[in-house]
Amino acid sequence: MIKFKPRNVSVSRYVAVMGLLFAVASALNLIESILSSALPAGMRIGLSNVVIMTAMLSINLPSATLIMLLKVVFVFMTRGASAGFISLCGSMLAFIVTALLLRRTASTYVLISVLGSLAHTFGQLMAVRAMMNTNAIWAYAPVLLAGSVVAGICTGIVLKTVFPQIKRLLSKQGKL
Repeated sequence: MIKFKPRNVSVSRYVAVMGLLFAVASALNLIESILSSALPAGMRIGLSNVVIMTAMLSINLPSATLIMLLKVVFVFMTRGASAGFISLCGSMLAFIVTALLLRRTASTYVLISVLGSLAHTFGQLMAVRAMMNTNAIWAYAPVLLAGSVVAGICTGIVLKTVFPQIKRLLSKQGKL
């Protein structure tokens, strides 16, 4: 059986923290939707992924998985089935890459974030390829992958800046 709530943490504290993390991820996702209108088609910053990486580092993988899946459901509900499917494919591949790197290496948050961003874009491209049944989308891949590197650097810097503060806050309030 999958254990979402860590030991020695009250259910109410766990639910409150998870709700807060999901709310922040959803708000960041919505803000990114607005900001993405100034970027090339299909490109996003990925700030909501900082929340998922924070959950991976401060809670556990099952809880981070739950937040990632809830974020995909949020995309499905706010932007439709196609966007939800594309989000699911990108998010799952990025989640796997990020989780493996966070647990298995001493890599920096920026490097892990860049590799996760590249995996997210590749997963989305594969989803679009499956939906459109054409290889023409690969012509646009270099633009999206270059944007992924920039986005990964940005989210990695945000995580590097924000996570120590979150970690300190959690240690003051009792380990989650």
